[in-house]
Order: sequence, then structure tokens, then C-alpha cells
Amino acid sequence: MMVKPYMIPVYGLLVKSGGWLIEPTGVEGEKVVPEDYRLPVAEYLAAQVA
Repeated sequence: MMVKPYMIPVYGLLVKSGGWLIEPTGVEGEKVVPEDYRLPVAEYLAAQVA
């Protein structure tokens, strides 16, 4: 999958709101950021804190 840069802040917002997770926990039905986006979203969120 090709990472679309405009989706990184969108997934970041979903994770910050608590609706989605960056990493799966194994709970059925959880919403998880697609694997290709996990590192870019984590970096985006880390940059927001700094």
C-alpha cells in the first residue's frame, strides 16, 4: 500500500481522540491504523507533543 501523506494527520486525530489504536491489542472489533501508516502516524503524534 502506498502511504498518502494527507491521511497521516487524519489517522493521528483518530488515535488522539481514542477511537483508533496504532498497534493492535487483539481485542475483536478494535479499529487499528493500517500497518503502513503506523510509523508515520507515531512520528506525527510525537512531533505534535514536542
